[in-house]
Amino acid sequence: MAGRAEYKYLVPNDLVDEVRDYIRPYTELDPFSGKLPSAEYTVRSVYYDTLRFQCYDQKLDGLKARRKFRIRGYGTCEDDSLTFLEIKRKDMELIEKSRAPVLYKDVDTLLSSGDIDRYVQLLGPGGEEKRDARRFLFHYKGLGLRPAALVVYEREAFFGKHDRSLRLSFDKDLRGAMFPSLQMLYDNDCLHHAMAHYFTLEVKFFRRALPQWVKSLVNRYELPRMALSKYTICVDNERGFRERAQMKSRAFSPVRDEAH
Repeated sequence: MAGRAEYKYLVPNDLVDEVRDYIRPYTELDPFSGKLPSAEYTVRSVYYDTLRFQCYDQKLDGLKARRKFRIRGYGTCEDDSLTFLEIKRKDMELIEKSRAPVLYKDVDTLLSSGDIDRYVQLLGPGGEEKRDARRFLFHYKGLGLRPAALVVYEREAFFGKHDRSLRLSFDKDLRGAMFPSLQMLYDNDCLHHAMAHYFTLEVKFFRRALPQWVKSLVNRYELPRMALSKYTICVDNERGFRERAQMKSRAFSPVRDEAH
């Protein structure tokens, strides 16, 4: 499988400034982060899964080769908001992603009609976007995929100064909701915080080994490398939230007088 390696580290929120200062000599903000006053942008994804949550279970079972299906948008909803039909494939430590751009207002119609020629946006001359859209629709229909979770976080992203294929991101303030509709992609009111005290440091690279300065960063702050999945974290958090809400509801429900 051709693709990049992806390592993820769990970092306490109170280290964000120190880690940012540490990587500054080796990185620069990516174009999306660099043009924003806060240097971060919002990533929004509706994850799709089967009725029996096959993708979720494959992650928990530790399958080395697996896929995730999602529709991803950024920022806030505008008239010309662009979203992406994405398939993220993972094999061992390597990841590969296919994505097809579609205007947010057209996504529902595309999913129901399958009219790729009309609704898929072409960003280059090669036509890969239509190929990737066909792949997504093949699995969407064949597996009976449906919205499973809305996952939202803030991303601060960097490229390596001397190796542009090296990408680092701070993914912060993770929150989610279960069983969303696609119309909830830009909704904030339904979200629950899923990881309040930590953020995820993601490192993506093509070379076989991490740059030495990244290794030094990890060692200095004793950052644990973990198989973190924002999708499964949000699903687990929402299930726990629902269970706690149900327990609270039962605790405060009227007690029936059995004598009657």
